[in-house]
Amino acid sequence: MTLELSVPVTGSPVAALLAAFGVARWLESAARDLSSDPLAIEIVHGGDRVILRVPSHITPDRIAAAGYQKPAFQWILTAKNGPAPAHLSIFDYEAERSRNTEYFARRDALRKAGTSLKSLLPEQQREIEELEPRPEWSTAVMLNQMGALKAYNKAVERWAACRTVYPELVTIIWTMTDGQPEAIDRAQTLWERLAKECGLEKNATLTATQVVNPEQGKGANYPKANKLSIGGQDSFWLLEYFKFAGLYIAALPRTVREKKDRKTYVVVPSRQGLLLRWHRQVFERFHKELYSTSAIKMDILAALHFTRVMLEQWQEAQQSLRRSRRRPSDFVEGLAVVSYKDLGSAFAVMNVATIGLPEWTPWPESAADAAKVIAAIQEHEWIIGAIGRHRNEEKPTGDEEQLLRDYRDFLSDRDPSLRAFFRFIVAYAGYRLREQARGFTTTNLEVIIMAQETERQKKFKPIIENLGFQRIARAIRQSTVTQQYWGDNLYDVRYGLADELHRHSRDKADFLRALSKFLQEYSQENARVLERARKQGRDVLRKRVAITHEDIAQLVALVDEYDAATIASLLIAFGYARETGSDDGKDTPQLEEQDAAE
Repeated sequence: MTLELSVPVTGSPVAALLAAFGVARWLESAARDLSSDPLAIEIVHGGDRVILRVPSHITPDRIAAAGYQKPAFQWILTAKNGPAPAHLSIFDYEAERSRNTEYFARRDALRKAGTSLKSLLPEQQREIEELEPRPEWSTAVMLNQMGALKAYNKAVERWAACRTVYPELVTIIWTMTDGQPEAIDRAQTLWERLAKECGLEKNATLTATQVVNPEQGKGANYPKANKLSIGGQDSFWLLEYFKFAGLYIAALPRTVREKKDRKTYVVVPSRQGLLLRWHRQVFERFHKELYSTSAIKMDILAALHFTRVMLEQWQEAQQSLRRSRRRPSDFVEGLAVVSYKDLGSAFAVMNVATIGLPEWTPWPESAADAAKVIAAIQEHEWIIGAIGRHRNEEKPTGDEEQLLRDYRDFLSDRDPSLRAFFRFIVAYAGYRLREQARGFTTTNLEVIIMAQETERQKKFKPIIENLGFQRIARAIRQSTVTQQYWGDNLYDVRYGLADELHRHSRDKADFLRALSKFLQEYSQENARVLERARKQGRDVLRKRVAITHEDIAQLVALVDEYDAATIASLLIAFGYARETGSDDGKDTPQLEEQDAAE
């Protein structure tokens, strides 16, 4: 049996999500002494509210009896806001900054000396590793840079002042999260009464900072416009306290590389629920391993990286499988992304959006399956991460930015027709040749293509399993990425082929003419190379697949059954992919034997 607590969603879900995670963190800590087993708390995105499912034996009376819980986060001391209260745990901002500077200076010195950290003696490794920035550092920097420290520190002080009235505070929290109408207003009224009776601070509100309330603007954005002012909005202090607490376990703040702009990623649980203790394991690694890069690339890598870390924690996730789960998005819908623009003296919220987790990643049934899906995600991370890297710059060019936008759309739109992915893959085909970038493997392409097959009226499986399609895609590969890999002049590299096929794919007849022209030139080139080798009395160094009339007839039939745009996109996708288990210069032996016989 479980009971449900909840936080209402107003505007975007970010503020409610942070508050719910903060309450869950408090419950987990408060209930630690009530049971020998870890408390099973599930966080659920309920649409108009964020729900906490808690075991029914966790009651306000038992929580209160377990004793006062210290503040969930430290008071942050900077060079400008001292002295710190003597009775609170302190996060010394300047000391942490000095420690971080020393850490990066030592790592930089190792790099310049051509030495890795692993090559040092164990005690030397530990000495440097102990200087590594604490997980709380990125949150402290965000709070300081965005002018939220005053409200944040005030929330810590307010909670600490409630030590003597902790049982009453628990009752107020339960009221605030009971899911009934006007729960927050009723809780605030209870606080005002308690403050008056016990001599606590009477003001029941704190500034609703945009760090934890990105959907709230200045006074002109009140839900009911009864006035117009430039002042900030206020909110019940206890609700703000839990939002700040949620920052540490559900929000990942990062700066945009080469800019001073900011992004914050907040975990959005699914409607089926996310087990808190498993989430904490995933989030700890996600927080540690995601680095800053350009804005769009960071969105993509955040979604891919979070999914991979979830799968790496596959064994622990089985505790959450009380319901059928088919994809990682059945645990976590995605990441809410808050984008802040640096205005010099302040930051402004530019956008609040959600990026989904990849729908092409099935939830594995075994550890071996998990390893395969992890390898596929790593391939995507490598390809996306490498875009622009050849220039040693993080800021993408216009073409690279459009590539990244198309891929980000593919992650989020859940479109079974894969239009955004095809836009990406067609553009990436030219980019791959131009920059000699790494391509997808055919196996991992099949994973993407087949992931949403049941949602399509016309299935893609008959296309990619068609022998004529496979052989023509292989001819495209041998004329482009394979020949570029070998780097000799045995055959020509067809640099503009992907663009040419895509440009003519709006019309079936135009596409078939363009494809036929390529296949004719391809066959003629094969014949010239074969004839030259015969005259020289030697075998052809590398034979290419010979396209037959049957291959062309099968492809024409596919174009008639589907459409030219779909067939062209799939041909380009597989034609510019790498054969699974080989590099760009090697083909599968099965087809080579067949071609030799022809």
